[in-house]
Amino acid sequence: MITAGIDIGHEGVKVAILEANRIIGRAAFTIAGEVCAAAKAAYEQAMERQGMSAGVVDRIFSTGMGRENVTFAHGHSTEMLSQVVGAHWFFPGARTVIDIGAEGSRILRCDSRGNLTDFLLNDRCASGAGVFLETVASMLGLVVSEIGPLSLRSSRTLMLTTTCAVFAESEIVAEIHRGSKREDILAGVIESIVAKVTSVSRREGFEPDVVLTGGVARNAGVVQAFRRHLGMDIKVPEFPEITGALGAAILARDSMDER
Repeated sequence: MITAGIDIGHEGVKVAILEANRIIGRAAFTIAGEVCAAAKAAYEQAMERQGMSAGVVDRIFSTGMGRENVTFAHGHSTEMLSQVVGAHWFFPGARTVIDIGAEGSRILRCDSRGNLTDFLLNDRCASGAGVFLETVASMLGLVVSEIGPLSLRSSRTLMLTTTCAVFAESEIVAEIHRGSKREDILAGVIESIVAKVTSVSRREGFEPDVVLTGGVARNAGVVQAFRRHLGMDIKVPEFPEITGALGAAILARDSMDER
């Protein structure tokens, strides 16, 4: 049985193709144009990379904010359920999932079977989201992939006094004018983001295993900051950006098993 999951986010499309509980194809693209067309292009390219034709896929589920626009999907699954299912596939011991997307972050909890049990959302301020890192990278003349390694070279973390992305940008400009090193600015930005995300769930706590998903999980500086703030290990999937798409593919498979 072969199933596929397509995750439509604010800025990108992620695709995962699953066969016999094994990822056999994946893709991630920036959305350009109409959502369904972008999803179809990403899906077809993921298939082509594996030398597969669309007819071999038994079932497709879409997820994410634009899931209902994927008209060629056989069904839909919520983005929160898809994330925990995908995270649980990578790490069966997962109990807390921190997902940081382009426009917001969320903390998801699941049980030993990967069922979503609770969630907390933060989508009101970009300072807790991946798009803020993209903005900072542009301000400092960097590409996003350079942020993590460079931030780890910091010897002095700058503390941003605001958690609002708009005002934080002003602080960053001021630090640039003061001659602060880029690595110190980046370390301060990451510290601000992680502190904001973790403060959302301080009262309930973070039950291990804690899994970090989303493209931001590839940022080594962010991962290290979460480990320091929470005082525990943070697990990162091999392909953190496709966790939701993978969860959708798993749910598509499970829906066929139920039939």
